Amino acid sequence: MLDVSLRELEYVVAVHRERGFTRAARHLHMAQPALSQAIIRLERRLGVSLFERTSRRVEPTPAGEEFAREARDIIDRVRVAVTNVTGRPPQVLTVHVSEPALETPRRLMAALRATDPDLSVHLTTLPRSLTGDDSARAQLSVTIGEPIRVPGAVSEPIRSERVGALMTREHPLIDAAVVTADDLERYPVVSIDDQLSRWNRWVTGWMREQGKRPRWTTSAVFGIVAGSDMVTDDHCLFVCLESVASDVPEAFTWTPLAPTATATWYLNWMQAQADSVELARGLDIAHDFATQSGWTVQTR
Repeated sequence: MLDVSLRELEYVVAVHRERGFTRAARHLHMAQPALSQAIIRLERRLGVSLFERTSRRVEPTPAGEEFAREARDIIDRVRVAVTNVTGRPPQVLTVHVSEPALETPRRLMAALRATDPDLSVHLTTLPRSLTGDDSARAQLSVTIGEPIRVPGAVSEPIRSERVGALMTREHPLIDAAVVTADDLERYPVVSIDDQLSRWNRWVTGWMREQGKRPRWTTSAVFGIVAGSDMVTDDHCLFVCLESVASDVPEAFTWTPLAPTATATWYLNWMQAQADSVELARGLDIAHDFATQSGWTVQTR
């Protein structure tokens, strides 16, 4: 049996309605490349093409028309079923996550869904550079490196992770016990697209504290997870969280920065939404999970 999620049905309906990935991604509060890749993966699993892509427009194929029609019907029936069974509309917690593919937000989102199945978690990932601060729309946000700084926002640190440099086993620094700011001036540092992530800002801030400036690569990648792709030249360094290193092949090694550097994850919400039952439930689950996981907090 094909494994198709309700979220994927929402993706198809949005692209069908908007006739384009950019507008659909904006409506879904996610990045356009992520939406495009999700549709491609779904098409591969189904074995059919749902949309014809052109430079100006996206048009559904006959299969896409039928699939979108059935998807809308399924989504509507799920909403009706939840309301009929519970006597109330679904509990919805909208969570905006920066760098959603990293370990910390992945585990938090899994804990939210597993702990309270009645809580419908709607994840948004569209970068702040494209939307402004999504904290004004999302009930909860999870950010790396710095809290949300808008009037009325409340932020608290939930986890700190060590930061180091990822490199191939052929890199000149492979035998070094630590990577220093001097090293990050000597060797190219993988740049993350500023429109999609604020990680470069964190790296620059740490380097500035050491009186140095990073030597960025001329090319940039989409998000922290993709950064390892650029260190395969045996020359570049990728500054990243220690947990990122656990998701890459054994051909890479991770070495901590010196002086010791940590990046902090923050939970953020708007004070005006403090009375939300869904927000309170989400925060309770996040706090319990962080405690059970032994997460430590050490803001820089």
